[in-house]
Amino acid sequence: MTDDSTAARLDRIRARFAQLKQVEAEHQFGVTLVDGVPLEPIPGVPEAAIEVFRIVGRIEGSHFRFAQPPELAGPAAFEARPEENPHDPLGPALSIGCELHSIPPKLRGEIDGGEGISLDLEEGDVYHIDPDDYVFLYEHPDEDVDIHVFAPDIVTFFDEFVLGPKYPELVDTVLGPGVRAERVRKGRFQGQYQDTWLRLLVTAGLAT
Repeated sequence: MTDDSTAARLDRIRARFAQLKQVEAEHQFGVTLVDGVPLEPIPGVPEAAIEVFRIVGRIEGSHFRFAQPPELAGPAAFEARPEENPHDPLGPALSIGCELHSIPPKLRGEIDGGEGISLDLEEGDVYHIDPDDYVFLYEHPDEDVDIHVFAPDIVTFFDEFVLGPKYPELVDTVLGPGVRAERVRKGRFQGQYQDTWLRLLVTAGLAT
């Protein structure tokens, strides 16, 4: 059952998503925003994830993509997902986003994405782990590595880190310092952020 705080965040996600679609239509930065679709509750999936992807189907800018995992299309799709690896040190999770900055634009039709952002299906939090750290943890499960937990739940993550003022923190954490400050060198958007999603958030007054 959705509590009042979560309901308020979902309302804010819905309003911001609609606002950003309007601003993108006006400025045409090249960002993709696709509405979510009706989704059924799925045993084993946090209710919050279903609620978010009923609103947001897909967001794609130049640096990140966030999209409804195909496993959430329905209970049958979730049951048909690849069998979980019992040796995975992080447990069951779904990929809800990935970075695109490391993928050359001309190769994005061949390479789906770079480092991922995951939803923990047991704890419900949203996290990122460097691929090299993941391999080390897989081989040394008793060692400590840096796992960056962005938010305790997916609603908070989308409210604050995707559609809100903490998006720059997401960029710095996943892509590293300096990327966020990169600017367009020539053309219609000269001097504006290269990151088209950050550019859209700033134009809409949702980030600085």
